[in-house]
Amino acid sequence: MAEVRGEKVKFGRRDIIALHDLPSAQAEDPIIVHCPAPRSMVRAFIKIFAALFVLAFLSIGGIILSVETGSIDATLSSQAQQALERALGPHYSARIGSSAIRFSTGLRLALVAEDVDIIEKESGQHMSRARAIGMALDPLALLTGRVSVESLEADGMELDTALLPKGNGFDLASVKLDAVPQQLQEAFGQLDKLAQAFLSSGTEEIDISSVSVHLPPGELGKPRTVEVRELSLTPDQEGGYSLDGETLFNGEIASVSLQTSGSGGRIDGFEARIDGFDIGPFLEKYDPDGNLHEGLNVKTGINIVARRAMKGQEPRLEISLGLGNGTLMIGGESQTFTAGNVHARYDFAKSTLVIDNSRLELGRTILPVAGEISDTEDGFGLSLRIDNAVASSEASGEAPVPFSLKADGHFTAATKQLDVPSLYVTGPLGDMAGSLKIRFGQGSPEISFGGQIPKMEATAVKQLWPFWMAHKPRDWVVSNLYGGTVTNGSIAIFIPQGRMCGPGCPLVLGESEMQIRFDIDDTRLNTTGDIPPLRDVDAHFDLVGGKMAVDIKRGTSYFPSNRSLALENSRFLISAVYDKPLLGNLELNVSGSADAVAELAALKPINALKDTQFKPEDFTGDVKAHANLTVGLLSSHNPPPPVWTADLDLKNLSLTKPFAGHKVTALDGFMTLDDRQLKLEGRGRVDDVPMDIVMTEPVRKNSDIAPTLSLKASLNETQVAKLAPELSTVLGGTTAIEIDGADPKRQDIRLDLTKASIILPGLGWSKGIGIPASATFTMEMGDGRTTISDFSLDGDGFGAAGDIAFSKNGLISADLSRVQLSPSDNYAVSVAASKNGYIINASGKSADVRPFLSKLRSSSGSGDGTSRSQPSLAIKTQFDKVYGFNDEILANVSSDVSVRDGKVRSIDFRGVTGNGQAVVAQTVNRGATGTVTLTSSDAGSLARFANIYSRIRGGLLNLALTTSNGSDWSGSLDLRNFAVVNEAKLQDIVATPTGEDGRSLNNAVRRNIDVSSEKFQRGFARLVYVNGSVAVENGVVRGEQIGATFQGLLKDQSGRMDMTGTFMPAYGLNRLFGELPFIGIFLGNGRDRGLLGITFKLSGQTDQPKLTINPLSLIAPGVFRQIFEFQ
Repeated sequence: MAEVRGEKVKFGRRDIIALHDLPSAQAEDPIIVHCPAPRSMVRAFIKIFAALFVLAFLSIGGIILSVETGSIDATLSSQAQQALERALGPHYSARIGSSAIRFSTGLRLALVAEDVDIIEKESGQHMSRARAIGMALDPLALLTGRVSVESLEADGMELDTALLPKGNGFDLASVKLDAVPQQLQEAFGQLDKLAQAFLSSGTEEIDISSVSVHLPPGELGKPRTVEVRELSLTPDQEGGYSLDGETLFNGEIASVSLQTSGSGGRIDGFEARIDGFDIGPFLEKYDPDGNLHEGLNVKTGINIVARRAMKGQEPRLEISLGLGNGTLMIGGESQTFTAGNVHARYDFAKSTLVIDNSRLELGRTILPVAGEISDTEDGFGLSLRIDNAVASSEASGEAPVPFSLKADGHFTAATKQLDVPSLYVTGPLGDMAGSLKIRFGQGSPEISFGGQIPKMEATAVKQLWPFWMAHKPRDWVVSNLYGGTVTNGSIAIFIPQGRMCGPGCPLVLGESEMQIRFDIDDTRLNTTGDIPPLRDVDAHFDLVGGKMAVDIKRGTSYFPSNRSLALENSRFLISAVYDKPLLGNLELNVSGSADAVAELAALKPINALKDTQFKPEDFTGDVKAHANLTVGLLSSHNPPPPVWTADLDLKNLSLTKPFAGHKVTALDGFMTLDDRQLKLEGRGRVDDVPMDIVMTEPVRKNSDIAPTLSLKASLNETQVAKLAPELSTVLGGTTAIEIDGADPKRQDIRLDLTKASIILPGLGWSKGIGIPASATFTMEMGDGRTTISDFSLDGDGFGAAGDIAFSKNGLISADLSRVQLSPSDNYAVSVAASKNGYIINASGKSADVRPFLSKLRSSSGSGDGTSRSQPSLAIKTQFDKVYGFNDEILANVSSDVSVRDGKVRSIDFRGVTGNGQAVVAQTVNRGATGTVTLTSSDAGSLARFANIYSRIRGGLLNLALTTSNGSDWSGSLDLRNFAVVNEAKLQDIVATPTGEDGRSLNNAVRRNIDVSSEKFQRGFARLVYVNGSVAVENGVVRGEQIGATFQGLLKDQSGRMDMTGTFMPAYGLNRLFGELPFIGIFLGNGRDRGLLGITFKLSGQTDQPKLTINPLSLIAPGVFRQIFEFQ
């Protein structure tokens, strides 16, 4: 093949064979080679068109590549920022983070600006920020030189309204209602421009989302933001457009809509609507403590309907405001706001704003509202009508009150003053006429209101009283006054300009700024706590500034127990209605039964009987009381505990149960009572004895007041016997007693015994009336035992001190450390109860026993003929000295005496007379018979000591008395070697003339017998003591010069004497005649009788007996003298 490589070979048409016919193509796996078709004109045209298309594609692709790669973004951002700043003006600057232009779907050109900030130049603060703003442009319209924005989108926008320029505010003076049609036309003109812009721009939709509008912070500094979640503005096919979207504010979603209608770029009507927008945060005001002070917390709906004046269509402008359920707060006081609907329309014919078909519901209060606002030359004319309204305060608990209100007034724009000269409230329960003036200016307006209420039912006053006006007095009236009729009512309110300065600045009105007064009759007035309400009340109400007073003329309070109290001239007072805690003062003058007053005192908040033993039914009598109670009215204010006082005038008050161990009846006096203590001063009967009572008693268990009780009385003998029967034999006359001590178990007692007599029967001691004396002691009672401690008796020369204990069975013990019944006494006495009686011990330096001896001498011993069980006594004494009569004393005296059944069973007495002679008395018992012996070597001193006979000197005494029953005694008296001096009775016997010849015993013996001092060798007599009488038998005395015999009754139960005897002179010689055998019987008249003698008789009182002598006996010798003896 190499030889022919360069040769030219030619093939004909027939020589050409198709490749698929070649053998290689017939193989199992053929190799196919495609060859291009032969070129033609069509193919060439196609290639040229394709080349042009590729060139155009590359050109457009280059443009698209420039747009999509951002080659022109920097230039675009700079131009956009400059354009935006020119639009904002000199005070703001714009900052665009980035901008870009890209193609979107459908080859639309999308312009996007990101991080767009608008900044206030002066402060440097961001006014607004947008995360992204985008517009979709029609590229074909751009090729024709026309800009067509098919859609606009904004996302992530933020706007701070606080940085916006401040406006000039709203000036009512520039507002005219007749300008509303023109302003409405201007509004439609603005809507026309928007519609024409839609038409000219070709924009199909504007979408805005995630737009945050930052409002100024709320009252507490909490940020407020309105978020536009989505907002879509789209045109319709008729020439109008619609706006729909949602906003989020305060956690609540509200819908927004605007629907316009029109054609050819001209709007003929629109309807704008907002539903569910929470207006609470815009109206809320808080006090410094963070509590809501003012506001209306409701959701609101606003609907505005407008129609353009045009051919075939009348103009129309209506605004409807809907208010949902929530709370209305004014001045810190809340009111339920149930619902509200306010409809206003503009009357184009009259150029007035008409309010009709409106209704407000505040709880159960329903207010159908109608009114009209019209232009005047200098402002506005106002008319308000509320017809067929219903007022109802939930707190009152009463039926709703129908009423109507009519008010006509005028607003002067130049002075910004609203005058309502006629304001009338009418209804079936009463009418009110008033006037109102409001002047607007800097701060809150100046308000002046005056009203007159000739007559109105109290329930209407309560429910028509606005909840925010003087709300604390209102709350009290609403909650505490029921029924009755209000007359002569007047209201005068004046609030100076700027006074209502909001939270932290409470509205406090003074006396010249708030005055509400009215009379009310036949009402029911609630008080406080558990105190029953006052019924049938006639009162006068006064609210002047911060002071509220209800003066109650009369009323009656009825208790659940069917008791009642009459009330008159009383008052309820809140002296400071603006203070916190709110305190009320209740001043009551009541009268009624004591148990009713006690029931009042037992109720809350007084609780005077809570911690005492008494109940209302424990009191009887009549009481007039003046009570004053200060109590917190609102528990939410955490008020202090109630403070109360009461002054009670008591008449014939009695207690049905003992007080301090005493029965109290018929008490007249005065009592003061407060939340700490009770004080009583009066006079009544204590244990049926008239006494003066002064008492202090705590009314609370935890009170620091100590209870005191003072009882004073002047007791006569009968009253002493009632109070203390055991003292009836001791005290006489009048005893003044004072008892101190509210504890019935312990009382201090003082006795003034000056006008009393004191008799100690067992000792024979007494104190006469008029001798100053007093006694004090403390008496304690408990466990069946009465103890008298610190006993002290003080008098002029006498007294005693010690402790005494009693039980219901009698004396338990007595320990008297000091006993002085006379100036000479100085000893102590102890008494202890034994099984059958008492053990008595007396000891000391000295004792005066003269009263006791006098008692023994005067005792009759007759008894009363009855058998009494008397305690046994074991008496032991030990004295250094014992004083008796006639200045006689016994020294070193000791005694041991036993008494059973009132009878002396044993005696052991020892002592020494002033002359140093012993005195011994003892008993010797032999079975039922007992003998008492008394022996002394100085009988004269002993006789003078006992005041038996003071003329004896010396003498040896032996006395022996025997008894078989302990009451009757008999025995003998033997006295030897004694003398009788200065006995006047003896001189009378010897010197007294007798007989017809007038001779005396001295004449008979022819000498003067000297009896001034007579010595006797012996005296003897037999003694018999029976039933208190002492008889003498066989009595004889023998002396050197005289002698005598005697017998008879020495002393009877009456203290009288009846004795007879014979006196014999020259007894030594005279008695010798009686010694002669046989003849002595006649001449001596017995062994111890003489020849001469005179008979005598002693009769009368033993202390001063009468001496009688028989003169004939002198001349009758011996035995014949018996004829003339006294019988």
